[in-house]
Amino acid sequence: MSTGTRSVFYGLGAWVGQQTSLTGTRWWARDPSALAVPFDPNQLITSDLSKNPHAVRSGQIQFGAVEVDDPPTYGGATKIGPSWPTGSTWNSCWIESTRYTNIPVGSRPPRVGYGMQCRAYELTSVVYWSGPLINRRFWGFYAEITSEQSANALCSIWPAGKSQIPGQAPAGSWWLNLSQVAHPIEANFTQIGVGLQAPKQGALFLDAVTVRNLHLPDPKLPPSCGADFYPPPR
Repeated sequence: MSTGTRSVFYGLGAWVGQQTSLTGTRWWARDPSALAVPFDPNQLITSDLSKNPHAVRSGQIQFGAVEVDDPPTYGGATKIGPSWPTGSTWNSCWIESTRYTNIPVGSRPPRVGYGMQCRAYELTSVVYWSGPLINRRFWGFYAEITSEQSANALCSIWPAGKSQIPGQAPAGSWWLNLSQVAHPIEANFTQIGVGLQAPKQGALFLDAVTVRNLHLPDPKLPPSCGADFYPPPR
């Protein structure tokens, strides 16, 4: 199955170190006072917060120019900015995957940020621009299927960003028709599904409408920052 063109985002904690324009910012992915060289300018990541999916939807840029995910107002989870000077300077930034990969190796932060105890896909979101999943957004979770009835699966879902905390309980268990509310199984992306051949533990990407309806909290990025519920779908 061809899923279509998409933007994939990785969630990181963000400390803003410099404002370069109305929406331009340079930020650290960990507490800059705790770096080997405190407040090391070589560790700053440069982003234009206006280059987000909302800008694509409104015709301002092409999807290939996206740098970061939307703010919650438009369905994303980037909480630094997005406008200056009133935006938050310490919160989360969900960076587009290609932009992340292009950060020089010596400055590129780990996918699972400092202090997080989870799998990398729990800090991942995907937005589709074409194909059968067009205009849908999916968020990643660790989940386990404990029972199946036809196309429905009883899924225990762990809070995003917390699945590897010792003793952490799932946020809850729900009967879900995964063919309707989850991303199709895809190698190196989403894993679990119904049927004998599908894994029963691992990555589950749920669509934004379902995540919102289940009242699941978003990851605490950075861990010392407060979490919120996932934003309404846009």
